[in-house]
Amino acid sequence: MGATELSAAISAVEPLIKSLIALGLPGIILILAAIPTLAIVAVFAMNSRQTRRMERMLEAYRADTQKILADMGQKHEEVADFYRKNVSLVKNYERMADVLQTVVVNNTRAMEHLSTIIETRNGK
Repeated sequence: MGATELSAAISAVEPLIKSLIALGLPGIILILAAIPTLAIVAVFAMNSRQTRRMERMLEAYRADTQKILADMGQKHEEVADFYRKNVSLVKNYERMADVLQTVVVNNTRAMEHLSTIIETRNGK
């Protein structure tokens, strides 16, 4: 380091040295004590930013979850409606089967009666 470089460095640091001398020992101690405080403030600021980011992510997650639940509710309602329609269809089928059974029984009786009538007429 040459003489010009050394005097340039001293010139650059001179206002800082004069400020420290003007502050005195209590001022220098206060500045040194403030360094951990500044570190704590910096950590708090970074933590605060991280917290806001996490809150935004949580809000997006909640919105997505609510959308999924709404979709699931809609699908569940469709399945429940399908089930109700199937139950109604089965009940209608059972009624129709009962009616068809009655028709078959009545037709069988009518055929037996007709057969009896024909046998009676032919037998005379």
